[in-house]
Amino acid sequence: MFASQRRDEIYKLAQDRQFISVAELSSIYQVSEVTIRSDLKLLEQQGKITKNYGGASVIREDVQPLSATSLLLSDIKAAIAHEAAALIEEGDSLFLDSSSTTILLADAIAMMNDVTVITNSIPIFDKLKEYRNGNVIGIAGTLSPYTQSFVGSFAEEMISKLRVNKAFIAPKGLLPEGLRDTSVQEAAIRNKMIASADKVIALADHSKFNNENVVFSISSFDKVRHVVTDQALREPFNSLFQQKGIEVRVANLT
Repeated sequence: MFASQRRDEIYKLAQDRQFISVAELSSIYQVSEVTIRSDLKLLEQQGKITKNYGGASVIREDVQPLSATSLLLSDIKAAIAHEAAALIEEGDSLFLDSSSTTILLADAIAMMNDVTVITNSIPIFDKLKEYRNGNVIGIAGTLSPYTQSFVGSFAEEMISKLRVNKAFIAPKGLLPEGLRDTSVQEAAIRNKMIASADKVIALADHSKFNNENVVFSISSFDKVRHVVTDQALREPFNSLFQQKGIEVRVANLT
């Protein structure tokens, strides 16, 4: 098989499975993992896949960049951020993930005292770059231009060495089994933030519930203590959250 033919097949496999590992590809095509990594590098340069975690995932055309998602439901997201800000207390240490809603939350934090913010989001850095009443800690890693954030194994390792009392997480979808994302890299970052936090606050407008266009699992609801949204919940989430003791806060849109 020619190398170009192998790369075409690898791309098709990535489309079918959303993620495929280097080890599996090496076994399928009976070539070395070095050769597979070279194939993946070329496919990444062609803008077809993104390399991550010992494999590759396909770049999905339905996933919008942060610059576009920031404009969607902006009034609703601002109301959710305002409601979420009421859960922050003086002396808190926080993880803020990379999302349009947490960017708006950063505006509220800028007016607070003695809050420590830890984030991988470049726009949040920009919001808090002159924050003198608390602390801002940046998570370093590999830049994702698409999400304007730092991701990858280095960022994950840094998060795992930290501890905060609250993590504000804005997943791309909520299904009965838990929080989900459209990006394997962002899902991994959010998973690490959740694992390193005492309490998790999920921020999600109504469009995120039962969103089936989310591929990658972030976590279950086990550590989630609050869900901040814009509409009263429907089943099965209402019963599920009551069972798990999760407080639902509905933002005031007026």
